[in-house]
Amino acid sequence: MPNRQEQQIAREQLQQIVHYAECASCRRGELLAYFGEEFSADGCGACDNCLSPRKTYDGTIDAQKFLSCVYRVRQKSGFNFGGNQIAEVLTGANTENVRKWRHETVSTYGKGLEHSLAEWKAIGRELIRLGLIKEHAETFNALELTDEGLAVLKQRKSVTLIKPVTAPEPVIHRIGEIACDEILFDRLRELRKRLADERALSPDIIFSDVALRQMARDYPESESGFARISGVGEKKLREFGEVFLAEIALHLLTSPRQIFADD
Repeated sequence: MPNRQEQQIAREQLQQIVHYAECASCRRGELLAYFGEEFSADGCGACDNCLSPRKTYDGTIDAQKFLSCVYRVRQKSGFNFGGNQIAEVLTGANTENVRKWRHETVSTYGKGLEHSLAEWKAIGRELIRLGLIKEHAETFNALELTDEGLAVLKQRKSVTLIKPVTAPEPVIHRIGEIACDEILFDRLRELRKRLADERALSPDIIFSDVALRQMARDYPESESGFARISGVGEKKLREFGEVFLAEIALHLLTSPRQIFADD
């Protein structure tokens, strides 16, 4: 197995490739700089960035939102998070990781709905290239404000960003978002929260979102069917099976079963 140093080198090499793909500067200049050489001309006049320069915009507000979110989630949890978590908080995502760290309570939650998840991640990478954020490869690419980034945040300095070019987000990009009866899923989440509050527990300890989505997809009607749901063991079957089966049955009294294509 590769050791930690090899993994870090691999991450850094991947980051360099991403930087080369997304940068707006001359490709020839970037390649020569990688090999320690200087390119004195303003541009080669032949690469895609020289022939069709990337559009820029006043990204001060976007930069402020991203930098503030990096600062707020660290303030909330006591340590740094990666770009994906920051993008999820800004877009108001209701994911298990956001709920686990209670990042839905930070002031920047849902404040970036004007951009998609992929666009916010691209903006984050641009802020890294500008030196406003440092990415720590050794800690799973956690983001930290640099002194310059902190100054931009506090002094509201203007920031020019490259317009991100991103591919569309896939409709389903994690197992916790499998297709299911969304109305039933919401009912099961409410039931889970009531049970968790009664026991002073985190809702995820009772059942994960994956388990609830499977219930809302498969509509189990018996204990044997319920036992096939992810994360349901003998103890949870005995403690929660009856009440969740009752909720599913109650839903089916007023709503028809939905049929889902195989993933």
